[in-house]
Amino acid sequence: MDRWIKNDTVVKILAIAVSILLWGMVHIEDVTPTPTSSIDTTIIENVKVQTYGLDDSLYVLSAVDTERVRIEVKGKRSAITSIFNDDYKVTLNLSEIKEGTFTVPLSYELPSGVDLVSMSPSKVTVSIEKQTKASFPVTLVTTGALSEGYLIGEATIEPNQVQVTLPDSKLDTIVKVEGAVKLEGNKEAVSEKKVSLIAVDSNGQEVKDAVIEPAEVSVRIPIIAPSKTVSLNIEYTGTLPQGLVVSNSQPNVNKVTIYGPLDVLSKIESYDEATVDLSKIDKEGKSTISVSLTPPPGVERIDPNIVEVVVEAEVVSDGQVTIDNIPIGMEGNRDDKQVTIVKPEGKTVSLTLTGADTLLNSLQASDITVMISVKNLEAGIHEVPLVVKLPEFISLVSEKSLIATVEVKDVPSIPSIKDTDTPVIDLNEKDETTDPVKGSTDENESPETNAGTDVNPSDPSSEVIQGNK
Repeated sequence: MDRWIKNDTVVKILAIAVSILLWGMVHIEDVTPTPTSSIDTTIIENVKVQTYGLDDSLYVLSAVDTERVRIEVKGKRSAITSIFNDDYKVTLNLSEIKEGTFTVPLSYELPSGVDLVSMSPSKVTVSIEKQTKASFPVTLVTTGALSEGYLIGEATIEPNQVQVTLPDSKLDTIVKVEGAVKLEGNKEAVSEKKVSLIAVDSNGQEVKDAVIEPAEVSVRIPIIAPSKTVSLNIEYTGTLPQGLVVSNSQPNVNKVTIYGPLDVLSKIESYDEATVDLSKIDKEGKSTISVSLTPPPGVERIDPNIVEVVVEAEVVSDGQVTIDNIPIGMEGNRDDKQVTIVKPEGKTVSLTLTGADTLLNSLQASDITVMISVKNLEAGIHEVPLVVKLPEFISLVSEKSLIATVEVKDVPSIPSIKDTDTPVIDLNEKDETTDPVKGSTDENESPETNAGTDVNPSDPSSEVIQGNK
């Protein structure tokens, strides 16, 4: 190694190599690099102007002369072509703007490495209006048809007044605030339903930018079923204490209204399910008893559902009354039978009755009904029980059954002329064997006799038959 270093030729060669290396390092800094990219420009159309800073509770941007702008930008071609249009933002600051019309410069935000060349327009003119509030009642609109016979009751809306916020120029166009409820086929009430509201102008169109507070209301809509008013009949159960009788009873209403489907109501003529328990009365005088009314099957409700019955009791006395000449009626008569009451004679009965003196004193024969049923009786003599219907709180002294004797006869049918076998005589033919005198008709003979019947108009039984027909 020392031999190489001491050799002059080797030293000279190393010196030359180091000199060349140093020369190259110095001159490489002076070389201008070759451009690898270039600056370019591009135009972006329809960039939306974004507003901010406006106090929406006090003001509204009612007009702006342009909503989109055109911008020209420059930058490296790779930067411009790789960025979406959404990365270019144009903004409008309205934080210092109050009511009125103003021209405001636009601001912009560009991606990194991109510069703005121009923006058109660079300013916009805006109109700012002050927001105004007004109170409106809530109107409810129902759609759809209810079930047959059902009606809509008076709706309850909570709250029934709302605040509408709009610029003055638009607030005057609102005529009402309404919500809609669909009632198609409803039979039951709408309860606590939340309904959204809209503001409506004079043309019936929704005002889209109206701010309504609250935006929803709670709605209750009663659905009224078909109704029918029927008489109220009170029934009595139980007995009064020994020594008391009922002298009068009067409910505070004589009729009730029932609600339900039409087909159910058509079958009900009276309400007969109200019952007063007389065992609740323990003293002489007037007592008021409350009676709850239960809707019959198929009936939705009854009004009123409670009635007050005033019952008057008095001390029983030994007084009795006998009512004479009470006629006996018949039910179930048939055209093919004739029924005659044989006993009692005169077809009347006398009844001895008991009850409160105030009721007995005003009692008459017309207040009492006595009937017999002859519906299923065949020809012959029959003993038939009398059915006695007395006024309320009146009773028979004797509980022995009352009997009537009746006679039932078959009524022969009356043949019609068409059913007879009478020969037809031609009056135009002369019968030499017929005696002119005997063959003539006596002008005094009745038409009934010539008809071949044996009905005597004066016979009372004939009148009964004709009447039944």
